[in-house]
Amino acid sequence: MAAKKKKQFGGLPPRYSFMLNPYPDSRIPRCPLCEQKSRQRKVPLLMCIDPHYMIALGYTCRYCPGCDLLIAHKTEIEHLLTALFQQSAPDVIGNDYLVFGTVEKRAWREGMTKPGFVNEMLPHVSDFKMYYRDLRRTCRGYYRVDQEPPIEEPPASQEWTKAPAVADSARTPTLH
Repeated sequence: MAAKKKKQFGGLPPRYSFMLNPYPDSRIPRCPLCEQKSRQRKVPLLMCIDPHYMIALGYTCRYCPGCDLLIAHKTEIEHLLTALFQQSAPDVIGNDYLVFGTVEKRAWREGMTKPGFVNEMLPHVSDFKMYYRDLRRTCRGYYRVDQEPPIEEPPASQEWTKAPAVADSARTPTLH
């Protein structure tokens, strides 16, 4: 029986595993999987922002060479996306987004000078081998040996949030 081939988005073979760090105060000096010291690696991350924006963002991730794991910091990515969309499309800020691969650096640099269509970039895209769920950490403190420490909830996003809609009554002056 033939092995079922996994569908992939990009034209290049899958590369790296990926994890998103939602805690702004954690810098991840060690890999969460193998506990080895993490390094830095600058890669163009390919992300899709609802409803129809695709962006290759040059970003310096934490990197574990043993696990081939990239770790991106959610607050930093959201800060860059907010700055990018502030003037061009402010209604996109706060929408769902997904980081789903990397782009070859050569193709990314060419795209910076002369933007093209998505289908022109696809042959230069690598999917992730493994996409780990967001990083979670346990609450700090002392616990009994038989007690499991609770999982700390990450803080809500500060920048990447929808702007509150202005009520109609605030826009329309009323006469008294």
